[in-house]
Amino acid sequence: MRALASIQKITNIREIKGADKIEVAEVLGWEVVIRKGEFNIGDLCIYIEVDSIVPPLPQFEFLKERKYRVRTIKLRGQLSQGLCLPLSYLPCFTPCSCDEGYDITEKLGITKYDPEAVKEQRLLDQLNTIKKSRIEKFLLRNKWYRRFFTKEKSKGWPKFIKKTDEERIQKLPWICETEKNTIFTATEKLDGCSVTFALLRIKRWLLKDKFKFIVCSRNIHLSKPDNNSYWTIAKQYNIEQILKKLILSNDEYIILQGEIIGEGIQKNKYEIKGYDFYAFNFIHTYLKLNDFEMRYYLSQQNIKCVPLLSNNFILDSDIHKCIELAKGYSSLNYKTYREGIVVRNYNKDISFKIINPDFLIKYQDEEEN
Repeated sequence: MRALASIQKITNIREIKGADKIEVAEVLGWEVVIRKGEFNIGDLCIYIEVDSIVPPLPQFEFLKERKYRVRTIKLRGQLSQGLCLPLSYLPCFTPCSCDEGYDITEKLGITKYDPEAVKEQRLLDQLNTIKKSRIEKFLLRNKWYRRFFTKEKSKGWPKFIKKTDEERIQKLPWICETEKNTIFTATEKLDGCSVTFALLRIKRWLLKDKFKFIVCSRNIHLSKPDNNSYWTIAKQYNIEQILKKLILSNDEYIILQGEIIGEGIQKNKYEIKGYDFYAFNFIHTYLKLNDFEMRYYLSQQNIKCVPLLSNNFILDSDIHKCIELAKGYSSLNYKTYREGIVVRNYNKDISFKIINPDFLIKYQDEEEN
C-alpha cells in the first residue's frame, strides 16, 4: 500500500506575502500552508498527501465539508498540497513511529481517494454477477459442479506485468540534483483510464506455440470479453492481431500499455466521441525500446502514442520550477488544462510524473459530481 501518511521533516518555512496567521512549510518536495509558529525548521511532523481520505474523527472535523478528503488548494495565492500535523495526532507513540519516513497510513486509518478504483470495482461486481436459473442454483450446491462448470469472470493480476503508477516528483526531491545532467523524454499525462494489453506465449512440445491475449484495467485482469471500454478499444484497434504481428520469435510476452479517453471517462475533458486510445509503454521480453522506437513501430499499426512534449527535457535545480513546467494546456484540446507530464529516461529506467496544480484545482471538484 502506498504511504499516504508518514513522519517527515520540515526542511524550510517561508512567509506568505500579506498573511499574518499562516506561512508555508516545505516537506520533501511539497509546499504546505501551516499556522504561523506551529512548526520550526527541522521539526518532525505527520505529513498527509493530497488525495488522502482521513477517518471522520473529531481531530479531522475541519475536513468534514470536503468529505474528509485532503485536496490541493490555494490560500492567499499560495499553493498548498497536503497536511502537516503535530505528532500528537498519532494514536500512540513508539520510538520507531517517530522516525523520519515511517509510514503511518494504517495507524491513522487513512485511505486513498481513487475514483478509477471505484469504477473498477463496480465493473468487477457486474462481471461477477450472474443470473442463474433455478436448476443452476440447485447444481451450484454441489462442489463437483462448482469445480468443473464455474469460472471466475476476473482473475488475479498477471505476475509478468508491472502496473503503471509513477511517483510524483515531490516524493523524489533529491532527483533534481542527482539527475541534473540527465536528458529525459517528456510526454503529456492524459486524464483517462489506464489499460494494459498483453500477449503471452504458451509453448507446447512438438506443437505450434499458442498465445493468450490479456486485457487489464489499472488493477484488474478482465478475462472475459465484454462491452466495457477496455475490451471495446481492444476490438476497435484489433490489438490482439497487432500484438501477434509485433511479438518477436524469442519473446515470452509482449505488453502494450496506454490511456483510454472519451465519453463517460473523467468527464470527457478532451471532448472525444466514443473512445480513443493513446499508448505510453510498449514492452518486449528481452528488447528494450525507447520512446522513438515505440512511436515508430506503433505508427506502422495506426496506434497513436501520448503527445510528445520534448525529447530533450532537462530538470531544473529548483523542484518548484519543475512543477511550473508541467503547467499548460492539453495537446488534444487547447481549452483544457493538461493533467501534467510524465518524465522518462529509458537507459536509466527512471520515470516519474509532474502534475499540473492548475489542473488539480480546476477539476478536482468535478470528479465527485
